[in-house]
Amino acid sequence: MNEPTLPQRLRQLVDQIQQLEPAERARAHALIQTVLDFHGAALAKLLELLRQEGDAGRAHIEKVSRDGLVCNLLLLHGLHPADLETRTREALTRVQPFLRSQGAEVELIAVADEAVRLCLRQNGSGYPVPPGTLRAAIEEAVAVAAPDARGLGAEGAWT
Repeated sequence: MNEPTLPQRLRQLVDQIQQLEPAERARAHALIQTVLDFHGAALAKLLELLRQEGDAGRAHIEKVSRDGLVCNLLLLHGLHPADLETRTREALTRVQPFLRSQGAEVELIAVADEAVRLCLRQNGSGYPVPPGTLRAAIEEAVAVAAPDARGLGAEGAWT
């Protein structure tokens, strides 16, 4: 049998904590929060030290913050160097070549209240694929770069 992934194991442990008596649950939550605070402070210090290295340090921060696991960790602690709009724009830039090859393009309309609004257009050239395929590629790109987006709204050829 396969071992659970880290997110699955985390979900299992959270579920187990929810089953505890209130006093035990409160102690478990306090422990978890303290560990998170410790990790957050250490990450913040690491980023500070890297920034002190000038352009080379900032380049390292930019590179590692694009990794999915590191991105999520930095977001968890409110330390990601790029805001939601910037990360969304970068994700759309990465998926744009695929979309263009399919005769489509996506435009960021707005980012408000942590929700992303997009417009998908198909111009009829290229290899026609169902809009759902295009939508899935866009959703995946945004989910990786901006997992903190609270919603993804769309217009145009989205449906």
